Parts: sequence; structure tokens; C-alpha cells
Amino acid sequence: MIRAETLKKLFEDRLEKSTIAIKGKCSDCGCDVTIDITPTSAGFGLNGGVLFEDSQNGYLAKCLICFELNPMITVH
Repeated sequence: MIRAETLKKLFEDRLEKSTIAIKGKCSDCGCDVTIDITPTSAGFGLNGGVLFEDSQNGYLAKCLICFELNPMITVH
């Protein structure tokens, strides 16, 4: 999963935003995914999917259905 430090860096570049929307394709099924990220008192809340760090692309998105079926990252 994506590290809190990586999420902090996303918000450092967008200080005026209280929520950041990451749009992409699910790494498993290819459907459109929008993941809303919001800072919370305990760290960050993600809604709409799951983000995984990827050394080549920065991150990979996974929709909630695919994450429930396979919580691990799948490399194609």
C-alpha cells in the first residue's frame, strides 16, 4: 500500500486542497477508478479504491471490488 510519507508529499504540492482526487485505471480489471484522499487526525482517508506504490510509475490504483478479491498488487 502507499506510504503516509508519499501522501504527505502529494499534499505539500497542493496546500490549498483539503481533498485530492486521483483518477486512473484499476491495475487488475482496467475499470476507471477515482480515489479521494483526505487528511485525517490519524493520517489519511482513502475513498473509492486503494493505492499501491510502484517504483516505476509512482503508484498503482486498484478498485474496491478487485481489492476485496485480491488485496495484493498484481503485476501484468
